[in-house]
Amino acid sequence: MSTNTNGGSRRGIGPEIRAARWAIRHPGMIAMPTMLGTGELELLSHFGPIGAGSVTGALALGVATWYRAHPDSFDSIAAPRIRAAWRRWAGPYMGVKWRDLCDATDLAKEHRRKGITLYPRVLKVQAFSPHVDLVHIHPAKGQSIQAFESRLADLTAGLRAERIALEPLARGRFVMIVQRTEPFTEVIPAPEMPQYSKEVDPARLYVGEDEFGNDWTESLVGTSSFLLVAGAVGAGKNSIPLALLRGLAPMIRDGLCKVWIIDPKQLEFAALKPITFNGHAYATVEQGGDGAACLDLLDDYIADMERTQRRIMEMGVRSVPISEEFPLNVLIVDEVASLVAYTEDSSARGINAKLARIASMGRTTHHSMVVTTVDPGKDVIEFRDLFPSRICLRVSAPTQPNMVLGEDARERGAVADEIPLGKEFIGIGYAQGEKTKNPRRVRAAYTSDRDMHELVEFVTRRGHLRSVA
Repeated sequence: MSTNTNGGSRRGIGPEIRAARWAIRHPGMIAMPTMLGTGELELLSHFGPIGAGSVTGALALGVATWYRAHPDSFDSIAAPRIRAAWRRWAGPYMGVKWRDLCDATDLAKEHRRKGITLYPRVLKVQAFSPHVDLVHIHPAKGQSIQAFESRLADLTAGLRAERIALEPLARGRFVMIVQRTEPFTEVIPAPEMPQYSKEVDPARLYVGEDEFGNDWTESLVGTSSFLLVAGAVGAGKNSIPLALLRGLAPMIRDGLCKVWIIDPKQLEFAALKPITFNGHAYATVEQGGDGAACLDLLDDYIADMERTQRRIMEMGVRSVPISEEFPLNVLIVDEVASLVAYTEDSSARGINAKLARIASMGRTTHHSMVVTTVDPGKDVIEFRDLFPSRICLRVSAPTQPNMVLGEDARERGAVADEIPLGKEFIGIGYAQGEKTKNPRRVRAAYTSDRDMHELVEFVTRRGHLRSVA
């Protein structure tokens, strides 16, 4: 994009040439109105004004009905395209507004010999989320991503955004990730515990809320039996397994769910020892970094898994429903990095291998696993790819969202490394969408010490505390 400012011919580029250039760069903006106009003319010629108006009204009514009747599909299919088109062609990324922003932030470049002003080009805008814009940018000739990095504060102010991050692409291009607003302004209270086991669906356990205001749920059965939660110290990782346990409370109480816990820090989950399987399925790291007790608990968990496998095989079936005979088993491994990477203990290698075995074989026997880690690197969690469900809370490096959520996750808006410090941001992160690769911004419910003690009392005393309305 360029503008003649001085020198050379006094005549600028003809408007018809500029229009032709614009049409070549944006064929969709020419094709779509042309198709709509042609279609409307066809309707007018065949059915007259009344018929054409009726068809147009029916289409508009159909879209409105879709919006009201099936919000999930509308929000995932139509809404992102409508938002992106509106923000690209009527928002701050349209031609004149974008050039004014570049002028105001010193991102326009002067070509002194030719006497023209060069502007970085907006290639496309994506808006999978109502709170985040993904702006694909081709910098001006001789301009690099560093020019934008030095102007982030000015760009953030100019776009009236919460924050902006940059993700480099090939051939010098990059994505400007613009977080327009923060969807989470209040702490979400701990989920209420269902009164009866029949009210619990282990495939849809409440964890918190997503950026659309919908319930955020995770599964501990079937193909989604294994959940990886990554986040820096103080990011709120343990809010997720604690929310899952509160959702499973009546099943734990009734013997339909067995809880196993490995707690290296000897602090976060110590209060939950009474609700573990037989009251003893709790292991920690002994003084001096000895992880033998954790290794023993994993051996017991695998042995239980193998016994269940043999019983299912003897029955001649491939799967069985959850029951007292075949309960759901939930293994929680807190801060796995301290077990397999940040230690010189000889048990580290064995722990890594056993966790990988559980993640590869436990699905059909109802043996699930929730693992939290401060470091999601492949050298720490060698079996990372075996987790179908992953959550990335606040992390410290821009490479880590891709490690957790998959390739290009940050390019698609998962800027977990940009989540600020502070209590008001604990539990905020990104989860992979159920039907799409696009990450959702989520916030986990906060489970306090009181809520943990309430869970223990509910399970151990067969209490009937708070029922779900």
